[in-house]
Amino acid sequence: MKNVFVVMGTTGEYSDRNEWAVMAYLDEALAQEHVVNADRRAKELFATRQDRYSIEKGANEFDPDMSMDYTGTSYFIYTVPLAK
Repeated sequence: MKNVFVVMGTTGEYSDRNEWAVMAYLDEALAQEHVVNADRRAKELFATRQDRYSIEKGANEFDPDMSMDYTGTSYFIYTVPLAK
């Protein structure tokens, strides 16, 4: 059975945690590359922001729907089996 590799974004902690799907890949290496690029860009934005609301929608070209709070934003891969 094949897998789909879903790049997930996350911000917050505990009950305030928010997760969302960013992109899905059939190739795990491409998903890993996306995680690295999205994470790098999120860290750049976090370092230069004035407050959590100062980052415009679409500022992270690797995650146009990125959300961020005081914890920053991070990315990981969620592996899901692909049904035939």
